Amino acid sequence: MFLQQLINGITQGSLFALLAISFSIIYGVLKLVNFATGSLYMMGAFAGLMVVKYVTPNIFVALLAGGLMGWVLGFIIEKVAIKALRGVARIASLICTIGFSIFLNELASVIYGAETQSMPSFYNETAFIIGDVNVVWYQIFMVVTAAVILLFLQIIIFKTKLGLAIRTVSLDYKVAGLMGINVDRTISYAFALGGSTAGIACVLAAVYYNAVVPTMGNIAGLKSFSAAVFGGLSSIPGAILGGYLLGIIENLGVQFVGSGWRDIIGFVILVGFLLFRPRGILGKKINI
Repeated sequence: MFLQQLINGITQGSLFALLAISFSIIYGVLKLVNFATGSLYMMGAFAGLMVVKYVTPNIFVALLAGGLMGWVLGFIIEKVAIKALRGVARIASLICTIGFSIFLNELASVIYGAETQSMPSFYNETAFIIGDVNVVWYQIFMVVTAAVILLFLQIIIFKTKLGLAIRTVSLDYKVAGLMGINVDRTISYAFALGGSTAGIACVLAAVYYNAVVPTMGNIAGLKSFSAAVFGGLSSIPGAILGGYLLGIIENLGVQFVGSGWRDIIGFVILVGFLLFRPRGILGKKINI
């Protein structure tokens, strides 16, 4: 059971890491926690489901649809609300993201229905067996896909002009504007990039759990925020580390403490780090 929970933790940690890096990208640019991330995550799953049901039963096209949905919604949220509130108290923008989260959840309930819908399975054959533990191909697919996306994001942030602009704006957006950087466009791309990452993550999650429901982003978003704080909300590598550690700790907690503690563990970690090390494992000193 220990080995089974460890494998489950790594698989689930891949999802947490993708969502945590979505929080980290946006926080790095605006020092804003985007609590609409969980809803962008959910909307990406519905986009993938619609593609699989009505267009083509192809997981890669579904992932593309989820990422595109997250990109568009993230871009719209920044343009419609966050841009108008830039320069005012951050609490206003924070409340605005919560409002968008509620709006998207209710919109999904109206459009798709409030009941849980089934997502088709992919690659559910056994890849190999370790002792008494079966590892299916989809678990490997999830981990590899998440690793590729995380590597791609690292390349974008640290090896491209867009990434340089994002990092410059994160230091001081007013000075960045004086240096010739298009601040509005950079912030919009950062929101869109974070939304796209969340949308892809939820397509992976929907296939893994074989379920899509309008409320699926609520707990997932809060847990991933915990993971981002755990690893370091101001650090992209820290957010990735926090996501994997939270997934492993949560699943091992199920083994040693009990399944009823699964959702509690992430929030205990969040409170503990906010009290004793708010900057997280790899993050710089921050004020949350």
